[in-house]
Amino acid sequence: MSDYVWEVLRPLSLLAEGLSTPIKFLVFFISIGLAVISLLAYLKHKESKKFLFLSGAFALFALKWLLKLLDIFISPGAFYSDASENFTELFILGLLFSAIFIKK
Repeated sequence: MSDYVWEVLRPLSLLAEGLSTPIKFLVFFISIGLAVISLLAYLKHKESKKFLFLSGAFALFALKWLLKLLDIFISPGAFYSDASENFTELFILGLLFSAIFIKK
């Protein structure tokens, strides 16, 4: 019997590690799709800046996941550090926050 209660989660953690690369591709393509959809919505309703902020947020999200994929296949190490990722996510959250509270 294990000393730690969370050891029951180890099989799920191992499964997630095994699916990490396919999930990164999936998230990347979904984020590109959302960026395109929000950009098309902005182009249809140019008077609303909300869609512009959403497009920017989803584009940054897609860029983040592109960098994560490049990290797997090109980089010998992790050139997209946790600090850079945190900064990108903070900027994404700022754009989403702005999209929620902007008045048109």
